[in-house]
Amino acid sequence: MPSIKKEGAVWTLRNTKGNELKVNELGARIVSMRFRNKDFKNCFLLKDEASVVLVDGGEDFANVTWQGEQTLEGVKLSATLGGKSATVTYSISNDNEISIKYEAAGVADISTAVTFSADALPAMNFRACQKGADWEKIADEKAYPVTETAEVEMELGMFGYDPGCPIDYLNAGLKNAANLYSEAASIDVIVYATQDKIHAEAVDGGFAIKTSGATAGQTVYMIKNRK
Repeated sequence: MPSIKKEGAVWTLRNTKGNELKVNELGARIVSMRFRNKDFKNCFLLKDEASVVLVDGGEDFANVTWQGEQTLEGVKLSATLGGKSATVTYSISNDNEISIKYEAAGVADISTAVTFSADALPAMNFRACQKGADWEKIADEKAYPVTETAEVEMELGMFGYDPGCPIDYLNAGLKNAANLYSEAASIDVIVYATQDKIHAEAVDGGFAIKTSGATAGQTVYMIKNRK
């Protein structure tokens, strides 16, 4: 279990490796994701204020203060607005797995968007792991630079199960949706999700990953140093 502390509306989760996740009760968004690279230097992987939780595709919930509480998993944030309710639980493991679990009632969809920093992860490449993934392939290359929107369509029964990881991806229904990597930073970000779709899109100063397609789900970002 990570160490957890609260200052004002911001919760900080830190694992034993010194990597940390900061989330804000305002909008239940991530405000910082700090990771130590192979040279033991701190990298701030996200753009400032670069995440959002969307309920039914709208930003109403992004403008309200969620109620935060510490749980065995991490930090759980809850909000109710106009007959709709949603919860988001953030956690970080000692294997640098940053997990976002979300549930909602009275809505058709709850989704998240996280934008990684181009400064921390320059020349980001994206590889979709599922069948039916739509992206422009580069002949005779395994790298797919993110220059435009790419979409991963999930399929049942396609799991990215890794027995070496403490999270039970198989039973949770998590599928290895996409792998991101930056040769310059020597960092990999492996994305697992229960959501139906993942969108990857280059944005100004960074690279956004958006999930959609469920009222309950989980997304896990595994962050690794390349050896």
